[in-house]
Amino acid sequence: MKRLGLLGWLIALLFAWFAAFVVTGMVLDEGLGWALGWLAAVWGVFLLAESLRWVPLRDLAWSASVGWGFGLIRWLDPLVDGSAGAWRWLLMAAGLLCLAVCVLVGPALLSGLARRLRPPEPPPLPVEKPAAYPRQWGPKDEA
Repeated sequence: MKRLGLLGWLIALLFAWFAAFVVTGMVLDEGLGWALGWLAAVWGVFLLAESLRWVPLRDLAWSASVGWGFGLIRWLDPLVDGSAGAWRWLLMAAGLLCLAVCVLVGPALLSGLARRLRPPEPPPLPVEKPAAYPRQWGPKDEA
């Protein structure tokens, strides 16, 4: 039963990645401003989920951020195919750099920001220490 839950969660993450990949491809056709707005929305959800400690939503937003990075690489593909020499390598490096930012750097910076902004956790409730020498019950206690 646990494996089915894990498989469902992996499918949900894959769906979030694919949806972000497709949406990024569509908004990049409209312009870079739309794509950056989409990335801001994805990272906004990530920041909200991280600050409220909603781990499933944070993971889905991270998966969407990865999809955004792959969508950008897919958008750069025609430019890479049409170029030659150093320009081609520069475009491929830019795509990989954007992917690294979407996968590692951006979420890490947002997590650090969320940790600074959220209020500290309340201290744990005090727990009474057990007695070192428990009281022995005797005949006088029965009356």
